[in-house]
Amino acid sequence: MINNTKYIAHRGLSGLAPENSSEAFTLAGIHQYYGTECDIHVTKDGEFVVFHDSSLERMTGVKGLIKELTASEIRQLSLISGKGIKNYPPVLIPFLSEYLDICLKYNMVPVIEIKSVRSLNDLNRLLQLLNAKSLLYKAQIISFNLEYLIYLRNKDPKLVIFYLVDVVNNAALNLCKTYFMGINANCQKLTKKQIINCHSNNILVNTYTVDNLELAKYLSDAGIDFITTNILKDNH
Repeated sequence: MINNTKYIAHRGLSGLAPENSSEAFTLAGIHQYYGTECDIHVTKDGEFVVFHDSSLERMTGVKGLIKELTASEIRQLSLISGKGIKNYPPVLIPFLSEYLDICLKYNMVPVIEIKSVRSLNDLNRLLQLLNAKSLLYKAQIISFNLEYLIYLRNKDPKLVIFYLVDVVNNAALNLCKTYFMGINANCQKLTKKQIINCHSNNILVNTYTVDNLELAKYLSDAGIDFITTNILKDNH
């Protein structure tokens, strides 16, 4: 059987560079990953920024929420933690447009996890930005927030959407079938039987976050479509 599993760098190649940084996304491109995943929030003044937490403290040491600061205030901050942080000059928090430009440069699929928005209208602006970059139907949009995903699906039937879940169950499968979504599940709770079941229902399967080679081989042998990883570079 031909192995068609594609590898996605989690928050960039975050096993080598600080998560969700331009440096990590660039490394993913250099290492020729199929895609790279990022997380987005929206600033007080409506800018999409690439950052995992709603709070800035863990990665910057600065207390405060992204939604309470403007884009220019965010731009003044730099990361203080993450893999290889000492190997880089001050690492800034990227804007979504900058992340997309890196994906374009290296021909990577953008995998965009929507963490939070101020209103559903922000999702309209997200689609406008993707369209302006000619990435509207190449990008994978993922979220744990079902409201966001259903809104986007109702806006455009051709978007590539994945529902983030902890475990694949009948409720999640039914939602994915109803709204034509892929599923992106916790690798520790995903089985070969579940992958086969998803495929029998025409549901693509991604998984997070696989850093163990044996587990990656098991999932790949089971026919999984995508593996999201911090560091693995096999077979992508």
